Amino acid sequence: MRIWCLSLMLWSAQACAISQISLSADSISSDLFRLDKPNAVLDLRSKQQVKINAQRLTLGDAKLDKPNISLDISQRPTLLITSDQLQMEPYQVRHPRIFLDYRQKVLQPTLSLDAEVKALHDAVWGKFHLHCLVPAQAATQTWRCEDGLYQDIRSNIPFELLVTPTWKSVGKSGEMARGVDLELSVNQAKFSDAEGLHAADKLTGKVSLSAHEQAGGWRWQGIFDWQQGELFWQPFYFADGNKRFEIKGFYRQPYLDVEQATLNLPGVGTLHSQSRVNLVSKEFDLLKVDASDVDFNGVYQAFIQPLIPDSAFGHLKVSGKADWSFEAKGLQPLKFHLNITDASLEDQLGKFGFSHFNANIPWDYEQPTQIAMGYQSGHVLKVPLGPTSWWAEVNRYSITSPSLKLPILDGALEFQDLSAAWINQSMVWHVRMDMQPISMSQFSQSLDWPTMRGQITGSVPLITYANHELRMTGDMQFKLFNGMVGMSDLDIDDPLGAVPKLHANFTMRDIDLGEITRTFNFGSITGKLEGDIRHLRLQNWKPVYMDAVIQTADGPFEKKISQRAVENITALGGEGTAAALQRTFLRFFKEFGYEKIGLRCELRGDICKMGGVEAIPDGFVIVKGKGAPSVNVNGYTRYVSWKDVLARMQRVTDSNSKIIID
Repeated sequence: MRIWCLSLMLWSAQACAISQISLSADSISSDLFRLDKPNAVLDLRSKQQVKINAQRLTLGDAKLDKPNISLDISQRPTLLITSDQLQMEPYQVRHPRIFLDYRQKVLQPTLSLDAEVKALHDAVWGKFHLHCLVPAQAATQTWRCEDGLYQDIRSNIPFELLVTPTWKSVGKSGEMARGVDLELSVNQAKFSDAEGLHAADKLTGKVSLSAHEQAGGWRWQGIFDWQQGELFWQPFYFADGNKRFEIKGFYRQPYLDVEQATLNLPGVGTLHSQSRVNLVSKEFDLLKVDASDVDFNGVYQAFIQPLIPDSAFGHLKVSGKADWSFEAKGLQPLKFHLNITDASLEDQLGKFGFSHFNANIPWDYEQPTQIAMGYQSGHVLKVPLGPTSWWAEVNRYSITSPSLKLPILDGALEFQDLSAAWINQSMVWHVRMDMQPISMSQFSQSLDWPTMRGQITGSVPLITYANHELRMTGDMQFKLFNGMVGMSDLDIDDPLGAVPKLHANFTMRDIDLGEITRTFNFGSITGKLEGDIRHLRLQNWKPVYMDAVIQTADGPFEKKISQRAVENITALGGEGTAAALQRTFLRFFKEFGYEKIGLRCELRGDICKMGGVEAIPDGFVIVKGKGAPSVNVNGYTRYVSWKDVLARMQRVTDSNSKIIID
């Protein structure tokens, strides 16, 4: 019956001069593809051309919308597939063209793929080209694609691709399982994105991947051999190539298991990891990373410094060895352990440094742990620090310690009741502090200041840090020059940030003027000094606001000022400041009596509104004389740049001032 029907169709085609036959179906599918709503047209005039239009062609995860398929069904056929767009997340593909050529004039069959491609959120389209030689035994021999290229206005990535279908004996039964070996090579590739967050130049390397079916999934292993070139992946930068990454695991939908991954980084060490990734939820169900005996400097430069370039720890020179491990499930860290051996840390800006630093820092989400760290010596600025060791208890995201002692010169800072916690994505901590007496002589010499006498001592009831703000509760007092300097209401916004802001009040009481003027080679002034600096505000450690008053104290003590001190005070007053003597010949006296000495500054931005102990027409009194011989020093410039004030202080220190006599 079928033969009769076929004969009838052929006879009808010839008898009725039918030029084409059209066939339609809901779908056609195989292990390799699925064709939805196809409509095939056979051209009976050429007898070798079939044209197929369809709603969609699915090839694995790729979907071609409204494909046009031209098939030459001769002995050496060709196949051409075109479409307006191809869906393949996370990329957009338009105008794809797939051409399979088996014509006799071609020495070896070829497969070509051309398309315009871009990342889903990118605005730039690039051109993708792949040309492969089809082997005689396509199911077992290597497909060679030796002139692949991706190119756009920011990228030029030439590549070669070798794909070899394989069959491997698995299990005790020796059953054959299909697989594939893939080798991708890039040579002198370059690329960048629009934001400048990812880039590479002269990148040369090879990726080798082998996989075969097993137990309903795929057993796979791969090697990434980066031979040369530079790679920037914000915020990390790697250069010089010579890096090798080996990885193997198992894939069964939806899980990708990395059973072993090894990354060798010259100058750093070798890192090992294991993980399980849910490709549907795109989350890590398990992640383990560990590294032993790695170079601390290499780890810092490659992984730590890029994350904190603008912080207080962004410019360190480090050395030593470190072991570390990390384990997480989902987004929840489970365990962490860092061990640092005989390391050194030196801030290249000279702010601080530590030598022979050791640390053992274990952390476990399920149970408390104890950490320990210490150093043999160190410094803050040029102030030396003595040997220090410290331990604390860590309980999940909090840390507590009863005490910490930091030897400084001949004294120490003693901290009590240290407590810190990570809350709402920020650090919160508090501490109490006492200062054992520190010699001002040693302290000032270590900072290259003029030698000062006395001691620094004091205590702070409570220092807290929360919401990037450091605050001191209570007053801190320093004993200096036989008097007292107090600090209160200290508040620092973002102290470790790029632009810290400080707010504080200072008081000075009973400062011995004789001691301080001898220390700074200012000339001689006897008496007591007192002062208040209210509402001081520093921005990036530079004054921008304050109300300052510094003046001599009232009291029954000798009040004398030398001619050199008069010269320096006159220089501090700047242009328009004059020292007036009672009589011309009195300029030959070495010292004079005074009733009051004082200066005021109301700083707003960079402008200081000057004042003295009292106002006079068009000016103010800086030194008010008393008795005989006496001298008055008046200022007449009320508004002065703060930079000029600092410059005057420097000139006075350098003893470059001269007296102006009215």
